[in-house]
Amino acid sequence: MLRPTETSYTSLLLQPSGPIFASEQRIGSLDVSTAIAKSLSFLTLARDRGAHLAITPEYFMPWVALSEAITTGIAPAADALWVLGCESITEETLERFTQTVSAHCLVIHEPMEDLAQDRDLFDPVVLMFQAKHQDGSSQLVALVQFKTFPSRDELFLEERWLRRGTQIYRFHGRSRRLSAAVIICSDAFAVGDDWLADFNDRSTLIHIQLNPSPRNTAYRHYRTTTFNTDPRSSNCHIVCLNWAQSIVQHGAPGTPPYPWRNIAASTWYCSAEDCSSDDAVVMPNHNLGLYYAYMTERRHALIFHYDEAVFELRVPKVLTVGIAVMANRNGPTAVQRYVWDAADDTWVIAGAPEAGFAALVAASPPTQIALQHIIAAHNPLAIERVLALSAGQITGQSNWRALKEIDSCRMGPDEVVRRLTVAQDREGQDFRHQRLNTAAQIHHEILNRIEWPPQVRGVDAASTLQWDDSNPNFNVLTADNQPTLIAYLGESPQPRHIENIADKLYDLLRREGGQHQKRLCIAYREFGQVKFAGIDALTRFDDPAEDKTDFLAVTPLDTTDAL
Repeated sequence: MLRPTETSYTSLLLQPSGPIFASEQRIGSLDVSTAIAKSLSFLTLARDRGAHLAITPEYFMPWVALSEAITTGIAPAADALWVLGCESITEETLERFTQTVSAHCLVIHEPMEDLAQDRDLFDPVVLMFQAKHQDGSSQLVALVQFKTFPSRDELFLEERWLRRGTQIYRFHGRSRRLSAAVIICSDAFAVGDDWLADFNDRSTLIHIQLNPSPRNTAYRHYRTTTFNTDPRSSNCHIVCLNWAQSIVQHGAPGTPPYPWRNIAASTWYCSAEDCSSDDAVVMPNHNLGLYYAYMTERRHALIFHYDEAVFELRVPKVLTVGIAVMANRNGPTAVQRYVWDAADDTWVIAGAPEAGFAALVAASPPTQIALQHIIAAHNPLAIERVLALSAGQITGQSNWRALKEIDSCRMGPDEVVRRLTVAQDREGQDFRHQRLNTAAQIHHEILNRIEWPPQVRGVDAASTLQWDDSNPNFNVLTADNQPTLIAYLGESPQPRHIENIADKLYDLLRREGGQHQKRLCIAYREFGQVKFAGIDALTRFDDPAEDKTDFLAVTPLDTTDAL
């Protein structure tokens, strides 16, 4: 992954489920035996799949599992880096681990005597790789990096328990053109802009977490800084890997379980030039639980499905040195998604996960009926497009249907995912409800209204909501196959808003041309009644037969007497 060649690399990421355990004795999985089994199966999978980058999140991997993997020969290949977030550990336990694996692995960490002695628990990530001795022989190395800054919780428990490290390590390729580094959760609080300038230039920055609030502005500050920096000097991949959604935290005896009700928000971020929003790239990823969004900060975000899984990706290098035509700008591509088979204690290949849309529309029968023909096409991207078009919320440009231009596929600095067909983010619920209600309202009018504006003559109860790429600017098809655009603007929109939408949609249809270019209708509700907006642009000055004032019928002035 650190050689700037055209060859993409394989990455495996484990997003585990809870519950977790947290006390001054230990922070990690509650069910240690299951975590051991999941860890060993994951490391075996990483070895067998030839993963160049394998990642587990903060506090996950039990040291027993890592010790067994090392002593039984489960290790990264010569060109690989394994980034293993491990459960908390004390100095004494780390010394025992070092002795246990000493015949197989060189364990390195910063000097303990230089660290504060008034706390016991380290929060470690183990960076495993193969090094070479001067004689050319290989040496497995486990470089242990400690978290440098405590997380913030209601009782400030980690601040009381955490023994802080002082070092963050950076890996360079031999050419020194590419680099990689890892930060652990709240290390993000201590990352300064000067430090970041070195770590986000032609690099892969990996951020492992056990975080109930991964989008918090303090945790996100380093991303905000990176995304607001000139992309020519911040060309990087940022990989955020958290635990799965809905973690439950357990503590010492007598402490009641505490449900986090969290999202996962594990995301792979790419620069604007290094990821594609084309359907041919986005759809295969979508089907394997890797969902596309375009950030208003001009980056691409690939969001992992919130449930527990192992994700296998093929990732182009951040930078390639060679023939330009071979530079892969499609971004990370999902290869497989694995789920846990408890009966066999192994990760097994899984099919497409449900991203929440089926449950979302099932809860609204009118919406489900309205969208039935579009849903039947099994194209989630068409659903995003037709609903944006139905609300009039498109750019109006010829390329409006590009995913990076669709408002539901765009993500602001709050990083709330408003995708309609990826309905896992609770903070996007209001947006989804309003957008789905748009389709339901249009369908209700189609079924029940007798009179329609003359330019959409033929719309009746036999018409259906439809969308396809051959007629991308229309969302309704009449019984006699006339494509029509009906936009619904909701309750009491401002007159200026109505005018802007009408002009934008009319101009889009006019530019595209064709015999149906005037089949446009703008509807809204006022005082409980559906009204249709007058569309002045439908009256064309270059078509006097339809103009309100027939300029050709005006008698010219007789100026004879003035001469």
